[in-house]
This record gives sequence, structure tokens and C-alpha cells, in this order.
Amino acid sequence: MSAYAADFEWKMFTIYDVADKQTEWAKGFAAEVKEATGGRLNIRVFSGSELPYKGVDVYRAIAGRQIEIGHSPTGFIASDLPVVAAMSMPFVCTDMHKFFDGALPKVRPMMDQAISDKFKATPIMHWAMPGQQIWSVPEVKTIADLKGRKIRTWNREQVETLDKLGATSASITTAEVTQALQLGTVDGAITAAINANNWHWSQVLKNGYMFNITLSHEVISANNAALAELPEDVRKTFMEVAVRWEAKFREEVFRLDSAAREALVGQGMTLSEPNADDAKALREMTVEIGKNWAEANGEVAQEILTGIQEGCK
Repeated sequence: MSAYAADFEWKMFTIYDVADKQTEWAKGFAAEVKEATGGRLNIRVFSGSELPYKGVDVYRAIAGRQIEIGHSPTGFIASDLPVVAAMSMPFVCTDMHKFFDGALPKVRPMMDQAISDKFKATPIMHWAMPGQQIWSVPEVKTIADLKGRKIRTWNREQVETLDKLGATSASITTAEVTQALQLGTVDGAITAAINANNWHWSQVLKNGYMFNITLSHEVISANNAALAELPEDVRKTFMEVAVRWEAKFREEVFRLDSAAREALVGQGMTLSEPNADDAKALREMTVEIGKNWAEANGEVAQEILTGIQEGCK
């Protein structure tokens, strides 16, 4: 590795906090890029509490080149680019294997083009967090138990779903969710088991309602101009490392999901699956959300939604 200063200094931002596994993976990616390029490209990784960006700000910051690389779930990006929100539609795809192997290859070119056109950025990694569940301080074992509760959400479709269940929603940054639960600002929050475990929520609450309404499709992208400035050999190496780390992100997610569920139960949490009637009711009451979204957002949105549905059968 070169002992001299890097030829290119980049900033990478992830919405996850400094101690989260996702931030650790991002730092691993950055370290391999530095090594593989002989120190010519150095990427400094910033976590969600280290720069003043919320989830909705990340791709705007990439477009304005305040950062060279950004990481955010598509649910946050959707406020500026609705077509990427297809994975946020309730029950469109809740199986990560089917998403990676069947759905993503069908829709990735359309999503990547839309992100490039809107944000002047190239997606370098697509991955997903597992099923999004409701974690709550008060006991929630049925959909009726959600009535009157205030739950932290991170996309519009979760808001619509909770509204149908008689609950209210709150928008809170990822780094502030645990404190909001501790203070009683919210009764619960929607996220994956991995995050609930990483954030030590067993110390704050004891209930997980495993309604698995969606996966969280997440995309890491690099500013187009920054990529273009790299010499061809450095850019090629950077993209090769990104391909390897996309696979690593996916492998780690599968491993950590089962480990997180086991750990949470071991820490005294109760994980409740919806009963058959509630599962059926949830699907029936949310089916129009995806249909209405596709109609409102045009042909490309419909093509992406259909591609995901077909790939996840």
C-alpha cells in the first residue's frame, strides 16, 4: 500500500449509527477499496450521527457532491423519486432469496437508470434488510392491539398501513429511535430484527410483532462525476470491490437475521406471529396501496412493481 496521501479522498455516508453492523460493513468495503487501489482512493465512512443528514437527505447530498457515496433505504429516496419505492408496497416481496435471485435482476436496470437520471449517481450495491416488524413497549399480539398506538415509520406505505389499523405514525431519524422509545415519545417502531438486536432494544421493550410486511430494499450509490474523475484502472478496481461487497452485505444479512431473532428471545423478548385471521386481514386491507401507487406513478413504476411481484412468486 502506498505510504503517500491518496490521489482521491471520498466521503461515504450511511444512515446507520457508528456501532451498527451496517456501518462496520461500509468501513470494511472502504478498507478493501483503499488496499485494492494501492492507497490511491481513500473513502472515509461517516455514520448517521456523524453528519447532519437524515435518510431523505442522503441522495440529495450525493447529487450535490457533499458526499461521494451514500447509503439509504429506497423508502427514504422515494420522496424525491417515487418509482424506487416499489419494495415498500405491503407484501410485494417478503422473501430475501426470491428478491435477490428473482426480482432484483428484473428491475435493477430500470431502478439504476432512474437513480442516475435523478441524482447523478450510479448504484454500486443493492441489498435488503429482512422483514420489517413492529417492536413495541406495550404488548402487541394482534392487529387490534395496535389501535391507538404511536409507531415510528420510515416510509409512506407504512404510514398508510398503520392508519388502516387505527395507529398513528411518527417520523424519527434512525439514530434517535431508541431514545424515543425510552422517553415514550413512541410506543414502538418498525424495523428488522437485526436492528432491534444491534440497538439493544431488549433493554427498552419486550415485544416483537412479526408481521413481516416488507423487506427494506437498500441502495449504495456513488456520484457520477466523482466516478468519472477516477482513472480507468482505479474505477475498474473500485467497481470490482463493490461487486464483492454487495455479495458480502447479502451474506451477512442472512446470517445476522436468524442470530438476532435467537438473541432477542434469549434476552427475554416475546416474538409474536400474526394469527391466520390477522395475516389474511393485513393482506386484504393493504392490497390497494400498491395498486394505487403504481397508477399514480406511471408506466415505469408499474413495470418495476410487476417485475418484483413476478420475481418473488
